Amino acid sequence: MRAPRLRGRTFVVYYGYGPLPEIAEYDIAILEPAGWRPEDVQALKARGVRCIAYVSAMEATRATLARLGIPDRQLLQVADGPWLHDPFDTYVVDPRSGPWRQHVLGEAGRLVAEGWDGVFLDSLGDVEDQKVQDRAAWLLPAAADLVREVRAAVGQGLLLQNNGIFLLLPLVAGLIDGICWEGTFEPEATSGPWLRMVLEQIAKVVGQEGIMPMLLSEIAADEGEAARLGVLGELSRRYGFLAYAAPFDYARGIRGVDGQVVLGR
Repeated sequence: MRAPRLRGRTFVVYYGYGPLPEIAEYDIAILEPAGWRPEDVQALKARGVRCIAYVSAMEATRATLARLGIPDRQLLQVADGPWLHDPFDTYVVDPRSGPWRQHVLGEAGRLVAEGWDGVFLDSLGDVEDQKVQDRAAWLLPAAADLVREVRAAVGQGLLLQNNGIFLLLPLVAGLIDGICWEGTFEPEATSGPWLRMVLEQIAKVVGQEGIMPMLLSEIAADEGEAARLGVLGELSRRYGFLAYAAPFDYARGIRGVDGQVVLGR
């Protein structure tokens, strides 16, 4: 059993522009660094907030790919060509790509050097997608190696991972300080054994390695809001996870610690 480096009772995810005063009420804030001035980050840190910078580990816009000079052959391919996530208009990059790895490592190291407490590696769950399951034998180790290099790049900074909880987590558990399962936790899902089994397995790993476990979901203010918030809260209490429910997409605002919706800038 390892003592956790990251401690806290609440966390928030916000990818919009700061400052947003209500974020100071949280212990841990996962933020889009491009939306924050250094002085606003420092103001949050002065209030005791651990400020974690968002970094995409495997997805990039076409503009970013062009700027980095990454050709299509260094993107993960699916049946109809380069793998494009339509809702976000991002392409999934092969984690073995040299220019991409340099970019991710450079961003992670720079952000910690500039005063962020650590980084939140997003999009690693792509390596567990059924679309690329035939490449798992080399894709999972390549992604794990990228996490290892990011760990070295951030030094004493904190390293959190979003998703990749099924196959990737066992390979990187000794490298990270937090693991977040982002998903939809509907009331009917709690009645079967699958969700409990996954949460119990994650809880076992995080207990052994001293990792902060988190649950993240988008829960809109509609007629099903109370039931879904209740499920998320119950899972959090039962398995010892922190939980945060965004009221809509992460860029538009936050749900405050009192449950009230706060619009961003």
